[in-house]
Formats: sequence, C-alpha cells, structure tokens
Amino acid sequence: MPASSVALIGSPGPAAAFTAALDQAGLAYVRYDELPVELTAYRAVIVLAGTYPEPGRINGSRLAAYLRSGGAAYVEYTVDDGFLPAGPVRDAHIERIFTREALTGIEPLSILDEQLSRAQEVVAPEGSIELLTYGSVAGTHKAVFGPPAHTFPALLDIPVGEGRLLYATTALSHHVRGRYKPVRRWTRLLRLIVAELTGTEAPTDLEVFTEPRVWVASGAPVKVVARTGKPPASDLELTEVSPGRFESEPMVLPDGEHTFVVGGQNATVTVGSRAERYRRMVDRGIAWFDRAGMFYDAPDGSRGVAEGFSNEIGFDGKLPFRPVPRGDCYTQTAHAFRMYADLAGFPRGHTIAANLMRQVVEEEQLTDRNPLYGAFEPRGSRTDLTRTNNLFADDGGWISLFALISGHLEAGLRGVESLIRTANTELGLQVDPWRTPSTLLVKGWDEFGRSPIEDGLDLTSHWQSSALCAYLYAYGITGEPSYLEIAERGLEHMASHHPRARLETSRTCEAGRFLLPLAGGYFYTRKPLYLETLLKLAAYLKSRQGADGGFAEWDGKCPPSNEAYGVDEASIFQANGDPVTDQLYGTPFAAWALPIVHQITGEPIFAELAEGVLDYLSRIQIDDPADEQLHGTWQRAFDFDAWEYFGSNADIGWGPYCVETGWSVAPTLIAAMQYLQAEPFFPAAQTVGAPTNPSVAPADPAAVVASVRSEFASILAREPAEPSFHRRQDGRISRRQAGVQAILGDLQAAGEPAWARNDPWNSYEIYVRGTDNHLHHTYLDDRVGQGRWHQLGDLELADDPVVAFNPGADAIEVYVLAADRRIHHCSMIDVRGGHTPWEPVGTLHFTGSPAVMYDEKLGTVRLTANDTAGQDRRTRKVNRWHLPWQDYSRWITS
Repeated sequence: MPASSVALIGSPGPAAAFTAALDQAGLAYVRYDELPVELTAYRAVIVLAGTYPEPGRINGSRLAAYLRSGGAAYVEYTVDDGFLPAGPVRDAHIERIFTREALTGIEPLSILDEQLSRAQEVVAPEGSIELLTYGSVAGTHKAVFGPPAHTFPALLDIPVGEGRLLYATTALSHHVRGRYKPVRRWTRLLRLIVAELTGTEAPTDLEVFTEPRVWVASGAPVKVVARTGKPPASDLELTEVSPGRFESEPMVLPDGEHTFVVGGQNATVTVGSRAERYRRMVDRGIAWFDRAGMFYDAPDGSRGVAEGFSNEIGFDGKLPFRPVPRGDCYTQTAHAFRMYADLAGFPRGHTIAANLMRQVVEEEQLTDRNPLYGAFEPRGSRTDLTRTNNLFADDGGWISLFALISGHLEAGLRGVESLIRTANTELGLQVDPWRTPSTLLVKGWDEFGRSPIEDGLDLTSHWQSSALCAYLYAYGITGEPSYLEIAERGLEHMASHHPRARLETSRTCEAGRFLLPLAGGYFYTRKPLYLETLLKLAAYLKSRQGADGGFAEWDGKCPPSNEAYGVDEASIFQANGDPVTDQLYGTPFAAWALPIVHQITGEPIFAELAEGVLDYLSRIQIDDPADEQLHGTWQRAFDFDAWEYFGSNADIGWGPYCVETGWSVAPTLIAAMQYLQAEPFFPAAQTVGAPTNPSVAPADPAAVVASVRSEFASILAREPAEPSFHRRQDGRISRRQAGVQAILGDLQAAGEPAWARNDPWNSYEIYVRGTDNHLHHTYLDDRVGQGRWHQLGDLELADDPVVAFNPGADAIEVYVLAADRRIHHCSMIDVRGGHTPWEPVGTLHFTGSPAVMYDEKLGTVRLTANDTAGQDRRTRKVNRWHLPWQDYSRWITS
C-alpha cells in the first residue's frame, strides 16, 4: 500500500463528504467498513461515525499504537475501551459550532450551523487545542459577542506520543446529509482537516458565479465574478475590483443558456423572457403543494392545507412536517390557487380554493354571542374558550381580507367589524394585536376602543397592515364610508410618523408590509401624504436592494447577547450588513404589493423594484427535483452572498429553514401572478344606492353591512337569541342562532341532538348520540360561548336522548334508551359536566326513548314510553328517584 494513501473507515454515505475533500487534495485513499488490523502503511486515518446519531465503536488500542508511533488520525463521535475522549451524549438544540482558533480560510468565531446535532460533552484533555466549540452564540456568520459562558469542545487537536489525533465530539461528516450551513464553510472545514492530517496545503478557495445569478431577463447586462485569493485562469478578461474579487465587463447575451469557465469551475446563466420565468416559478410553486403533501391525502383541499415545515432539521436531514390548520395559510393558499386556476386553466384550483375557504368560514369564525364574535380562531376549528388561541390581529386581518376577496361577504364583514371593535377609536389601529380571548371577554368592545395603544404598536405594519387592507377592501366592495374613514385614521397616524416604527422583525419587513395598505389608501383618496410615504418606502427599499434583486434585512429584532439567543422570536440576521433576506415576513409581501403600487401610482420606481424582487424570488426558488420536501419552494432566510438558505437561527418559532404555505409560498405566487395578470387588486369603490357590479359586490351591499352590524348591536345590547341544533349530512352538529350558523366540532353524530335551557347557569345544554353509540354533551353559555363535546359514561345507547329542565331541582334531566332496552337516566347537577352516574328507570324493556315534560302542577318531570309489549307506560321523578312504571289507565297523580 503506498505510504501516501489515507485509510477511510466508514460506510459510503458518511464517507462521501471526506472523499470529496480527499479528491480535491489529489490524495489516494482506501475505504474500509471497519478499522483494519494494520494501520502503519497509511499516512493518515479517518474514522467516521457511520451509525450516527448513535456513536461509532472501535478498538482503540490499535489506533493508539498507530498514533504513538507518529501517525495522524481524525476520529469523530466514537467510543472505545478508554483511549478516546469520553463524555455523556446529548442533543445540541440551541448550541451551534464556532471556530476557536484561526483555521486557514476560516476566521476565529466563525459559525457552523449544524442544526439539531448529537454530541459527546467531553472535557478537553490536557495539552489539547480546541479548534471548534459548541455554544449558544448570537450571530449570523460570526459569534458577535464572543464565546458564551458555557461551552464544550466540538473538535480537539490532541497530541498522542509522536502523533496527532483530531477528535470531533459529533459527526462532522454528517454535514451533507444533515444540511448543515453554510455549505462552503463546512466544505472548507473538511478540506482543512484533510490538509492538517496529511501535511498538505489546503487548496485555495475559488467561487465563480454570474451577477445577476442563475437567470437574467432578455437584454439585461450580466457579468462573471470570481472570488479567490489570486488571479484565476480564464479566457475572459477579469479585473480585480476589490481584494479577492475579480469581474468581467458587463455583457448583454442572447436568449439561451451560457456557461463560463474560470479556474476550472463553471458558472452558468440563463437568459430569457421575464414572463416565461415568472410563469415557470408559479408552476413549480403550485406543484410543490402536491409534491410536498401539503393537502394531506385530499388533493381537492377538502382536508385543508398544512402550515408547512418546521425549522428544526432532523438527523435524517428532513424538515418536520407542520400540520397546524392556520386560517391565514388556508385563505392565502386559496387565493393563490384561485388565481392560478384563471391563469393556467386549472379547474382544480377553483375546487381547492372553495374547499379551503369553506372550512375557514364555516369552522373557524367565532359566532358565539359575546365580544369574540366575528373574529377567527387562527389555529384551527373553533373550540371552547379554554382552547381558543390568541386572536392575532394580523392573522384576523388577512383572513377577513381574503374572505371578502373570495366572495364570502358576510363572514368577511363580520371579521372587519370585529377588528374595528378591537381598535382604538381615535387612531383606528389595533390595541392589543395578540389579545387573549379572556382579555377581550373581560374588557368588552367599549373598553377596548377607549384603551391606549402601548409599546409602539401603533407604528408597526407587521401587526396593523392586514386589518387596514381589510377595511379598505370592505369599503371598495360596499361603498360604506366608515370603513374608509377608520383606515384613513390609521394610515394618517402611521404615515405622518414615518420613518418611526416598531421593528417587530426588521425595518425592511416593516417597509414591505406598509406598501399595500398605503396603496389602497391612495387608490381611494389620492392623498399626497400616502404617495409621499410610498416614495420614501421605495427609496429605502432601493437602498437595501442587492445586485440580484433581494431586499437585505436591516435594523432587526436581534439578540442583544448570547444569553438572549434562541429564547424568543427574533430576526434571521444579527447585524446590519448581513446579506440576508426574509422570505416569511418581508420579501413576499413587498413583491406582492409593488406591482399593485405601480399600477395605482404609475411611478416607474415601483415597477423597477417589483421586477427586481420578483427576479430574485425566481432565482432563489429551490430547484432540486430529487428533494420532495423543498423542490419548488422557498425557506425563510436566504444569504444572497453565500447564495444559499442560511441565516441567524435565533428565532424560537420560525427559524431560517422553515417553510410556510401562507406568509411565504402563497404570497410569493400571488405576487408573481399579480404581475403576470395585471388585474386591479382593490375594487373600484361602490357608490351607496347606485347599481352595483355583481362580480365584486352583492346586489345591495348596504343591506348586508346593516345586517352584519345589527348582529353586533344585538350582542352589545345582550338581546336573547334562541338557538337550534341539528345534524348535518356529514354527521356533525350545527347550531343556528340569530340566522348565523356554526359547526360544533368534529363529533360524528348518529342521531339528532336534544337540548334544554339551563336558566340558573344562563346556558343551553346539548346532548347527542354519537356514532360510537355513547351519549355526548356540550353547552352554549350566554357569556363564554360554546363548549367542547364530552362523553357521558360508557352506557351503550339504542336511541336518541330526550332532555328536560327540572326547575324544582335546578337540574337537566337526561333520558335514553340503552342497548339493554331499558330507559336510563342521569341528571346534570353542575354547570360544566357534573352529571350523575347512569341509573336504569325500573326493569321494563321499551321500544324507544321516552317522551319527557316538566309538570308545573306536580313540580316534577313526567315520562311516557311504549314498552316492548306495546303498552304505554308512565312514571315521574320524585326527588332523585322514579316511581314504578304504570300503564296509562292506572296512572297515579298524587
């Protein structure tokens, strides 16, 4: 065996990362599945953790002898009989790896984001050098606050006799499968490890690309760029314009694909039509929903759409599926598919849109007659108060807006009226954008309107813009002037204070999110202040726009210390100048609004910005057909300098690698289709009393507005409204109250519900036989609303229940025919589910449940039923007992 070769121990998958580094260095190697007996013939040994996330295992004595005699080895995440460093194995959730020492081409404190990894928490042996370290560090590319207080080694350089051991406490070779970022830094790290082991020189880094990258529009100039430490070989004339950066002169290329070779590396760019490029982007994005399983197993959208993928990449390199049923994701996705149906002649798009909107309108709008009325449950179907989520104003604004756009006028206006009642009366802006249901119930609408807006929440488009857009759209389709007036109050306040803003995510995101409501305000009023503010926003975005068209994040909500890293929602960059764009809270909304703003104002700057950012989104759309999760989509953070998805991983909820169907993918597709179709977004305002356009407004929009407002007025006046309940064709129970329908959860009923008024507790008690043939109960409380279904015992039923309120006992009396053909009874003696155990009413067998009534003369509940012999039987309740069943002719009344 030649002394220049390297022994590589590990299975082909994990070995691939190191074989690439060895090939790059021009080194021969021999791969083994297990550590060979004889090692002295090799100039270096590399031992990989092929069983990761479980540690590898080797016989350390052979390796120790090899090292003591002058050998060099890299070993990762392995246990043995006592030679290798050892420590407890644990998952590193928040911690990231960073460099301690200067490595050739990697500066100290450079971050290597290894996602969720598993490592040994070892103590560095005496005399060793800690090259890489685990720790919770704030920063994007650099640990800006230095090492944190608590760290443990990730890579150690340990002298062993005459030799040298590089020991990694985790599997660095897992960086390819685990999608570790940034890729070039991880690739460089493995090359440096190989160079250190073999005594060779690490190859000079060379990066070649075009600017703009990937694609340019026909007739647009493009140049070739090389980043490297010395002038690269090329047929092109390259000039060093800054240290380590070489550029060609700009070129205008014909349509087609062009490849340039610099220093042995290729850079390819495609030139073509902007419309074709955007259409390609839309087609791929729409296909992603099916490919990634976002519609579950119902491609018509009838089971809803998933939220997307979470940020925490697993050991297998996969993003966790996030099945949260978010109303904002439903409605934004519905609009994207509705637009695509029209753009591409895709009928399924209309079906998907209709099914998604139906679920939101029927199942997520809160219609209990209390101060929650009209709001939308943002995280799934409505439920009882204890499980209702915070009523986020931004989510509610988007849902209301898209309900109006989709033609669900009454539901959309209820959402708008609900938002108006949680706004400060003077400013027209949301008081508490993440209010809890209990806060709203306690305060009520009047007190909310009088409450001040604190913590700068009056100057944040992140929380306020969607409600303003909903008001404006409602004005457009109804002509109701009060909707425009409240939008104007909010816009006047925010625009007059610009550029002051609460930076919920970043100044760039705030700018992108402020565009659409300002555009709507200017469309309907032509107020100079709105145009002036739009132009200021355009100037800001232009100052942040990179060569490829993306808007760099700036002035963010970034961790102020290592201790603050990973404990709250945060920006996906650390410091101004980090070359990162936000595809969740920023870029898609700017791309969506800019074509609309240009259409309304005619100002060329908005067209320029729109094309730039849409070009950018088309360039960074993930293009990897082998990746079922991500092909055709966008992740949250993109580093436009490293040209990969990467950013600060400080956000505890939605980090740089998450994917959202709403907020990200759907708004991006809407943006591209808004550009392609060039249709007006805001409808021309209806004139109250004038003939209406039925394509955008109902025959009498004023009547609809008046009807919806009367619902709120009735609730505020605490007017009673008798409910009724029935079983739908799909088996679920529906409530109708004051003309408004609500679906009561997912319970599948086998029969019709029975209910009774419970006056002492100001509620209705509802009972139904489920398809499991057990009795289920819920309530409708006058104040806190609908409850959840609960099963009452294990009694098997043979018929539907009957109920009656017993004023003498302040109890609901419940009777059913059980499977044993006897009548069984229980009483509700407490307001929330305090039912007595089931007891049989005598021993007779019956054909069905009894008829029940309260006898005011006797002050008790009377029952009538037909037994299996065909005889009518009667009884009544006395205290907690029932008299024996009697036939009709012998009924005793005293």
